[in-house]
Amino acid sequence: MQRLRIATQPLHRELDARLRISAPQAGYADVVDHLGLFLAWLEQVLPLIHAMHDPLHAHVTEANMRRLQALCLDLQLPSPSHVEAHAASFQSSSASMHPGYRWGMQYVIEGSMLGAISLLPRIEQLSPERRAPHFFRLAVSHGRKPWQVFSDALEDESLDEVGQAAAEQGARDAFAMCLMTYYPSSRGQVRHAN
Repeated sequence: MQRLRIATQPLHRELDARLRISAPQAGYADVVDHLGLFLAWLEQVLPLIHAMHDPLHAHVTEANMRRLQALCLDLQLPSPSHVEAHAASFQSSSASMHPGYRWGMQYVIEGSMLGAISLLPRIEQLSPERRAPHFFRLAVSHGRKPWQVFSDALEDESLDEVGQAAAEQGARDAFAMCLMTYYPSSRGQVRHAN
């Protein structure tokens, strides 16, 4: 976990600094945009994560589906019944073929749920007359438990050095994909950060 934290720190900081819903002039439209962009990002990374049935898959499938369904409910979109496992267009290296790569990507998703918990007061402040979106309420209702379950599962996985390096690359790629989804103009800078 410490290696993943260090490997993603610059990209994590950049994303946090650029989130429009954190800006002083943000409005509820920015919340809806955020949910739509988060859904677009998940639709890119989940096919990679759910591509194989293995210990990671067993730990994250149900939680990831609940997250997708909450986002679809908030955006008034048809709710998916499963994740299509197909090759995503973002494959940075041979590391993406290693199971550790997908653990690294899921690390970013689990961390984003902690981020959603910390953003809820801001969301409520932006629109006190509305009920908070399902996605944020889902994150708060589960608290830190999914993060802890994932952390324990990752520790039990005991990735070797190659697996840990692949996990770092997967986490960096997940952040890079998120930044490119939210801010398409940052494409060149983000690839350089990898």
